[in-house]
Parts: sequence; structure tokens; C-alpha cells
Amino acid sequence: GVANRGASVRVGRETEQNGKGYFEDRRPASNMDPYVVTSMIAETTILW
Repeated sequence: GVANRGASVRVGRETEQNGKGYFEDRRPASNMDPYVVTSMIAETTILW
């Protein structure tokens, strides 16, 4: 969500306004394969 600190993936206000920028992965779990997670995030945000 945009500027939503409770969301798993947070998009900053400037990123939304500019149409480009960064997002924060705010998940607390560290027991996931980072390559699988990165692939899933890329598939969801870039490829759709």
C-alpha cells in the first residue's frame, strides 16, 4: 500500500507521485528463500 506501514510491501508517496522509485519489503519472516521471494515480487510488480 502507498505509505501504509502495516502492509507487507510499502510504496512511498514519492514513488506513487513520480511513477518510479523504490518499495519496501516489510515482512518480518526471515525463513524464506530470498530468491523465490524476489522472483515472486518481480513477477507480481513488474510482469503484470
